Amino acid sequence: MGGFIEFYRLDKTKIRENLYPKISDTSLPDVFLEVIDKSFGTFRDFLKSEREFSGISYEKLMLKLQQEDYILENDEFTALFDWFTWYYQNDHEGDEEIFANHGFVSIWHLTTRYEVPLLFSVTTMGIEEFYIPLLDTSPQLTIDSILSSDELLLMVDYLILLSFKAAVFQKSPDVEEMRKSLDISRFDTSFNLHISTENQLNTYLQYSDYLYHDEMEHLLEGGYEYIPDIMMNIKENLGSYQGPIYLDHSY
Repeated sequence: MGGFIEFYRLDKTKIRENLYPKISDTSLPDVFLEVIDKSFGTFRDFLKSEREFSGISYEKLMLKLQQEDYILENDEFTALFDWFTWYYQNDHEGDEEIFANHGFVSIWHLTTRYEVPLLFSVTTMGIEEFYIPLLDTSPQLTIDSILSSDELLLMVDYLILLSFKAAVFQKSPDVEEMRKSLDISRFDTSFNLHISTENQLNTYLQYSDYLYHDEMEHLLEGGYEYIPDIMMNIKENLGSYQGPIYLDHSY
């Protein structure tokens, strides 16, 4: 299984200054990309020609982007991102700095073989089945296309702690080094995280037909050695950002 999922946050200043002039320009010439044998025109024409974006009103989206506190729907983000990706393919050639300069700020990416299932299947199930029931309220994760920064941070912390517990169970010689580098002591007061990750690990160990068994097996057979570093990178790149996180699926 190839491909990856990229996490993005929006820089509204860059969108207003650099992206908006491009998507509002209705006189842009068509460009032809030989690599996919397809032409792309203005953003307005792109919305009309792509069936998946037929429900998006160009005029309403343009008005939304002029507001200070707008929130993009997933299809609006995808339309903007896809059009910019293809129309300016020869300009950026995948350079994330150019994307960031137009408001699409990459946080990190996960490969689909193990990293995506560990975060979006193993961790999500663990939070919903073992963590949320311990809370006074019962929030729901909205992970299909848009995450809040708080949801992503919870998932990241959960997987870090679950990975550390896998290392402890496997009696890894690097446990103490991991304890320090991952700052595990910050979870000392997070009793619900400790209880839920312990319960999830024990459930996997007790039941051979446990859902996502292969992914958990990968985590215990060595995934715990590199997965936490990826999660820490996501956490670092998020920083103090508060807001929606958008996902770009590339296969």
